[in-house]
This record gives sequence, structure tokens and C-alpha cells, in this order.
Amino acid sequence: MTKPQPYVRPVIVTPAQVIRMLAAADVVRDQSGPPMKAAVHRTAVVLLYTAGLRMGELLRLQVTDIEDHTRILRIRESKFQKSRLVPLSPSAQLEVQRYLRARGRFCPEQSDRGPLLCNRKDGQLHGYSEPGIGCLMRRLFDRANVRDAEGRRPRFHDLRHSFAVQSLIRIYRAKGDVQSALPKLALYMGHVSVESTLHYVRLVPEVAALASERFETHFGHWVQGGES
Repeated sequence: MTKPQPYVRPVIVTPAQVIRMLAAADVVRDQSGPPMKAAVHRTAVVLLYTAGLRMGELLRLQVTDIEDHTRILRIRESKFQKSRLVPLSPSAQLEVQRYLRARGRFCPEQSDRGPLLCNRKDGQLHGYSEPGIGCLMRRLFDRANVRDAEGRRPRFHDLRHSFAVQSLIRIYRAKGDVQSALPKLALYMGHVSVESTLHYVRLVPEVAALASERFETHFGHWVQGGES
């Protein structure tokens, strides 16, 4: 039986920190590393943060999983053996198009097939392993100085947490219907239930503050003894 693991509070990455990560990815010029490293850095950040992918889902992506002119990702048999379609935002579509052009120049013989995030080893095209992409991401966090107020560096799974949190924050700020949006967010993230999605946003101060503010706006006068 797997021993239950204690809950580790995620490091929520902000949009401003992601901008710093993308800028840091653009200046990666380590000639001793894989030629596609800078492009892989950037694309990994974009897909993890804007599409909320699991790391395994990102690494299993094939070029043929990019559908409808880069508008949609097909995630095949992920957790619980479920597949799903993930629409990309317009800005993420542009990033994927940019990456595919660079990948086509890097491996023209496999421009329309093979692993999306790739490098070469012994003359053969290979996808990235989880330790390999994890190492790249940790270096990028360090280059961009991405830390929380306690000085903690994010884990790469924290980008998925951040996607969920930032999605809810946008809904609250747009005065949207959070309750109706949660099932859609759960479907998008490949969760079996809304409860799984709520796991990603618990104990996040900014979400709690926005929820409290909305409650105060709609029901504060009742709590204070006012009339309905």
C-alpha cells in the first residue's frame, strides 16, 4: 500500500514571473547543450502554464497531437486512461507555431511526426525524459529568480497548480459564475471530479480573499443584521 504523503503547499507562479521565465528562455545559449534547448524551455513553460498539463502529458505529446492548425492538443490516455482535447489560447497557439517552425529546421526529416519536445542523441531523435525536462525547468526557475515570499522554488507540478489558481482568479475578477466554471475547469484539466480541481486551489490566500470579498458583497448585510 502506498504511504499517504503530506500535503505540500504549492508555489503559485504569477503571470509576471512567467514573463521573466520566457525572457530567460530566450537567452539560453549554452552551446554544450541540446540545440533546441531554448525553444524547448519556452514551449514547456507555455504549455504547462497556459494549458495546465501534467508533466507526463507534456512529454508524451507527439507532433501529430497538435490538431486544427495548432488550436487543439489531443491528450491521449493520460491519468485514469482518459483522453481529452485541450483548446489553446491564441497566444499559446502562436508559441506552438513558432516552436514547430524551429523543430522543422532542426529535424526536417521528421517535421510532421515524432515527439514534440525533442533532442538528438547518437544521431537519433528522442523525446525528453522527466528528469531531463525537470532539470531544464529548475534551471529556468533559477535564471528567472522565481521564488515565493518564503524563498521556495516551485516544483514543475506547481505550474499546473498555478494554471488552476490563475483561472479562478480571472473568473472572480471578471465577476463570472465560479460554480458553473469549476466543472468546465475540471474537464479541461482531465480531472474525474470537481473535488480534484478544488485540491489545486485550497489554502491559496488570493483565491480565499476574492471569495471572501464576493461573499461580503452579496451577503455581508445579512451577517451584519441588515434586511434581505
